[in-house]
Amino acid sequence: MLKAFIVDDEAPARAELRYLLEQFPDVTVIGEAASGEEAIESIPGAEPDAVFLDIHLHDRDGVDVGQELYESMGKPPVIIFASAYEIHAVRAFETDAVDYIVKPFSEHRLEKTINRVRRLRRQSEAAQAHAPHLEERLNTLLQSVLAHQQPRRIPVEKSGKIMLIDPNDIVFATLDGRYATIYTEADQYATSFTLQELESRLSPHQFFRTHRAYIVNLSKTAELVPWFKGAVHLVMQDARRTEVPVSRNVVKELKKWLGF
Repeated sequence: MLKAFIVDDEAPARAELRYLLEQFPDVTVIGEAASGEEAIESIPGAEPDAVFLDIHLHDRDGVDVGQELYESMGKPPVIIFASAYEIHAVRAFETDAVDYIVKPFSEHRLEKTINRVRRLRRQSEAAQAHAPHLEERLNTLLQSVLAHQQPRRIPVEKSGKIMLIDPNDIVFATLDGRYATIYTEADQYATSFTLQELESRLSPHQFFRTHRAYIVNLSKTAELVPWFKGAVHLVMQDARRTEVPVSRNVVKELKKWLGF
């Protein structure tokens, strides 16, 4: 049997994935974890063949958890990242060692993933020398993913000069005509990006599209203020304590990100 372990902080998502995995006659789910810390504690002893690991856990970044599992286990499992968001860095580095599936889970896509894990398992059993090779590939891929998730500098314009700012310094960005304007804690900068283009350059772990005209840095949010008819505003940590609107259709998702 192919032993699978599920890591996701949402019980319905774990139940859905367990159900889909158990439709494969040679797959058995040997355990679940609802947090990154629980995964770190449980997986080494369980010794699964494959771990389905959600990237957006409430307590840990899933890629960090995957890296720690690799470093702590003599024979690490194949890791399949899962998320509700398309993360192009992960997709660009898909190999036979690591896969990536998007929520809601597709039976067809999951079958492709299981076939990939089966193939890796057969290769491992056929040659003992393959295991270190697989570990090396896993480590290389995880390092690549981590490198591609590091913030890139964002080119901005101020007083006729082009400057590069750290995305971590961004408090929020808003649409100003056709292009985005970036606000830091004490200043503002023009850009040559549309808001959609800017969003594609920012980490989905940190930045959230609250409205068609706003992107916010969730780590620089001070308050959430109830507004009219179920809408809310975010009070940001810039000098002006700017209130950013949140569209009603994303309020539930935002609250989940903020942990309530």
